[in-house]
Amino acid sequence: MALTAASRHGQRLTAVNAAAERAGLAAGLPLADARALCPALAVAAADPDGDAAALHRLALWCGRYSPWTAVDGPDGIALDITGCAHLFGGETALLGDLHARLSGFGLSARLAAAPTVGAAWAASRHAPGPATIVAADTLAGFLGPLPLAALRLEATTVDALAQVGLKRVRDLQDKPAAPLTARYGPGPVERLDQALGRRSETIHGLLPPALHEARLGFADPIVLTADVERAVATLAEALASQLVGAGVGARRLDLRLWRVDGRVAAVSVRTSRLCRRADHIVRLFRERIGERLDGLGGEAGDPGSAIELAVLGALAVETAVARQDSLGMPAADDGAALADDVTRLLDRFGNRFGFDRVVRFAPAASAIPERAVREVAVLEPERRHDWTAHLRAAQGGGHIGRPLLLAAPPDPVTVLAEVPDGPPVLFEWRRVSHRVARADGPERLAPEWWRPRDAAGWLTRDYYRVEDTDGRRFWLFREGLYDRPGDAPRWFLHGVFA
Repeated sequence: MALTAASRHGQRLTAVNAAAERAGLAAGLPLADARALCPALAVAAADPDGDAAALHRLALWCGRYSPWTAVDGPDGIALDITGCAHLFGGETALLGDLHARLSGFGLSARLAAAPTVGAAWAASRHAPGPATIVAADTLAGFLGPLPLAALRLEATTVDALAQVGLKRVRDLQDKPAAPLTARYGPGPVERLDQALGRRSETIHGLLPPALHEARLGFADPIVLTADVERAVATLAEALASQLVGAGVGARRLDLRLWRVDGRVAAVSVRTSRLCRRADHIVRLFRERIGERLDGLGGEAGDPGSAIELAVLGALAVETAVARQDSLGMPAADDGAALADDVTRLLDRFGNRFGFDRVVRFAPAASAIPERAVREVAVLEPERRHDWTAHLRAAQGGGHIGRPLLLAAPPDPVTVLAEVPDGPPVLFEWRRVSHRVARADGPERLAPEWWRPRDAAGWLTRDYYRVEDTDGRRFWLFREGLYDRPGDAPRWFLHGVFA
C-alpha cells in the first residue's frame, strides 16, 4: 500500500507501508517505477491537509507528557520534556509509555530523547533502533557516524557537501567554520552547533504552558458528561487553592480532556475580573463541556471516546489584592458581594455569547447625551467612575436631572408650542397625544465644533423636561433655532424619566 501525490514530474509516492517497504519501495519513487517493481501495489491519493490536522491533534495529545509540544515538519512531533520525565519514572519509562499508547492507536513511530532538539531529531530519524536515548557525554560520538541529512540540512546543501567528500557529521565537526560558511552559507555550521548544544534552540509549543495547573488521571476512563463535571469540580478546587496560595487570580482558564483514541477536547473560558473561586470556575465550564464533547463526534458506546486524563490550567494570571467584602453582613446587603454576582453573571454571558457582545458603559468627554458614554468590553479592567461628577462636567458645572432611559436614536415628535422658541404645551409621540402640565428648561447644548459637520448632532439643541397631565415625565429637545438662517427646527423625544 502506498500514497501518491502529483508533482512536476508526474505521480510520486509520498508514503509506503511496511509491506511496500519490504518490496523495495520508498517515498519519492515515481509511481510508474513503483508499479514496475511491484505490479500488485495498491495506491491511494495522499491527503496532506488531513495528515497535517491529524498530526496537530496528536501533538496536542502529547501535551500529557509536556506543556511544550510542537509539530515538527510533516511527519514529526517535538516535545521538551525538561523537568517532566521524572513524573513518568524517567526518560526510558516515558518513551515506553508513549510507544505503548501510540501502538494502541495503530500508529508506528520512532522515538528519541536527547539533550538537544537537533540530536533528538537526528536520533529519531537515523538511529538504528525504534527508541533511542542519547546521553549528554556521548552526544558528539553519537552524531559523528550519522549522515549529514541528520543535521536537518536541505538536500541541495547535502549534495554539495557530498561532492567534496563531506558525507558524515564527523566530517564537519573539526572543520573551521569560516570557510564552510563562506562556501555553503550559515546552515551547516548553525545546525551542527544546535545539535551539539553550542547554540541554543527552543521548541515553540502549540499552547502556552499553564502558569498554574491541576491534573487528574483516571484508572478507568470516563465517558459520561456527569463524570466529567465531577472531575472539573475536583480540578477547580485544586486550582483555586493554588491561585489563592500564590496570591493571584486567573483571567483565562483552559480545560483539556485527553481521549483514549488520541483526540483532545479543549475548552477555554475567560473572565472579566480575576477569578479564583472554585464554584465560579465550575459554573463557567459546565455550560461549555457538553457541546465540546459532542463536537468530538464519538458515538455512544465507542471505547475510543472515553477520557483518560483531564487538565485544568490558568494561562493568564494577575496579582490579586485581598479585600474584606463584609463584616458578617448578609450577602444581599453587601454591595461588594452584589457586584461580584454581577461580574460572574457577565462572565457567563461572555463565555456563552462571546465577549465581543457583552459590554459595559464608561463616561466619555462629550456634552451630547448619546456621546457622553461609550461601550467598553467587559474584559477590559474596570475602573471606578464618578458618574455624578461626570454629569456635572457635561452640564457645565451644574447638575440638572437627566433620564436614565434614552431613546437611540431620538424619536421624532409633533409639538405645539405657545411661542416658536418656547416649551411645548402639547406633543404627539407614537400616535399618542400628551398635554403638558409642567415644563422646565431650556438646557441648551451647542454642537461640538471639533467634530465633522455630519447630520447627527450638528444643530444646536434646546432640551426641556416636561410632565404631562397623567404625571408622566419626558425629556424633549428642539434641534435648530428659529432665528438662525438655514435651520429647520425639529422636535425629538430623547428620554423618559422613571
